[in-house]
Amino acid sequence: MTFNLENIKKMMGWCPSVTPMGYTLNRQVDFENPSLIPSGRSNVEKFESNNILFAANTSVFTFCLIISLNLVLMLGRNLDYAVLIPILMLMYSLFYFLEVKMFQASISIDENGVHLKSFQLKDVLLNYSDIRSVKIFKLNKPSIAIIAIMLIIVVALLVFSVMTGEWKVIVSIAPMLPWYLLIKQRHDREKHNLDTQLFIESGKKKWWQFSPYYSVITDQLTASGIQDVIENHRGGE
Repeated sequence: MTFNLENIKKMMGWCPSVTPMGYTLNRQVDFENPSLIPSGRSNVEKFESNNILFAANTSVFTFCLIISLNLVLMLGRNLDYAVLIPILMLMYSLFYFLEVKMFQASISIDENGVHLKSFQLKDVLLNYSDIRSVKIFKLNKPSIAIIAIMLIIVVALLVFSVMTGEWKVIVSIAPMLPWYLLIKQRHDREKHNLDTQLFIESGKKKWWQFSPYYSVITDQLTASGIQDVIENHRGGE
């Protein structure tokens, strides 16, 4: 009996038009955010995402905003409009600059460590040997009731200022509305689904730091990717 080698190959599923390169597995996967970049080792070692915010930045910004508004409201009553309005323009311009820096926050992970960009307006590098744990929690957003109460307080303050003739208070607070709308528009355009909070515990806490945790607010997919890549590096040491 004569065996045709070509017929046997076709019966086994081999196709002459397919070269061995066709079976090569393409491991490069493109993510809009986050982006996973494979490196020389077998496991994914690099990670980068801009869809994050740092809780520490928000706390510092809120503290500066409250202090500045209190100073303006206390001292502004004794200032002429010619002096008060330039001060307000300078103050809100400074706050807008701080917000822009906060929106530039990003995280990247490579063989050198975890890079936190614009964390408290500076870049921070966390070495893997200093990281103790990485934990993920679902972020509790402010309820509608709390937001409504805050709006009622602001409206009541404005009404009281009108009734008592405190026009300088109104002039000081009024720019917050367009400024807030501008910030919210940019936030909705650049950040998406920030519903997860990730805590990176560092064993080296500086004397001026209140907590050894670096808090990152992001989406669920990015948080899981950050945790996996950090644990991969820590486990490979």
